[in-house]
Amino acid sequence: MDESQRRRVCQLIAGIVVSDDDLDDNEDAFINRMLAKFSIPLEEREVIFPIIDSSEAAASILTLPESVREEAFSLLIEAACVDGKVVDEEREYLEKVAEALSLSDQLDARIEKQLAT
Repeated sequence: MDESQRRRVCQLIAGIVVSDDDLDDNEDAFINRMLAKFSIPLEEREVIFPIIDSSEAAASILTLPESVREEAFSLLIEAACVDGKVVDEEREYLEKVAEALSLSDQLDARIEKQLAT
């Protein structure tokens, strides 16, 4: 994954965690872990801006190479579940991205599995 792809994935993650207008400590920490995982210094946290909505996320994920899309989608599910619940706004975000990836039939099972961990 090149730098622009890593930044795009972080932007997708930021979009889902703030989709409900409530960034809790677990979600904030998750963003920081993703930045570290993708070798983006915390002082460059502005890379997650502008925050994108669910429609933009669905379009954005399709610009990623196919090999990166699955990892990005898994991280989106993990980010939505990091606070122990998936609120309506996060579910809508995931549904639009899943639809774009033709993974709608897997979404509920993947959310349930992630929440169980």
